[in-house]
Amino acid sequence: MDGGMNMSYEQPQGGYGAPPGWGATQGYGTPPQPVYAGMGKRLLAAIIDGILISLGGIPGWIVIMISAVGAVSTADARGKISDDAAGAMMGGIFLGYFLLFIGSVLVWIFQIYLLGRDGATLGKRWLKIKVVDQTGQPLGFGKAFLRELVKQLLGGLCFLLYLWPLFDNQKQGLWDKLFNTHVYDA
Repeated sequence: MDGGMNMSYEQPQGGYGAPPGWGATQGYGTPPQPVYAGMGKRLLAAIIDGILISLGGIPGWIVIMISAVGAVSTADARGKISDDAAGAMMGGIFLGYFLLFIGSVLVWIFQIYLLGRDGATLGKRWLKIKVVDQTGQPLGFGKAFLRELVKQLLGGLCFLLYLWPLFDNQKQGLWDKLFNTHVYDA
């Protein structure tokens, strides 16, 4: 009654095989693990960031130089300056140091903002490294600020602590361990 036609409901042999997810698994392996940033890149990024932060103090240095040159230009033949010129110079020097401090702190805060938002300061971005938390996300401003503050305090107390990542299997500094962060090649 089949009239020569094969009315079998079996799968035909050959063809393209089972779609992915059916039958044998088609594993792609584990995704590649991110690579920890080396100390050379980290050091160079810190130097670049330090230079950028110091550039924020340029207006202060300009005011200090103008104050000093202005006072010296009023000196008499014996090299003495008037009390008024000396007072103006001291006022200019104090203003200059204030501007130097404020400018540097503002650039430092901006760098921390970038670190919290994107995971990289300008120096880190140029060297293609990133600081992220344990979930792979940027830190946020608060955590980035505290991390950088602790990093500066610990490094100021003992310079050798900056070398901590050399001896750690995950290349974490002490500040990275405290805040559960990692520095990766981006």
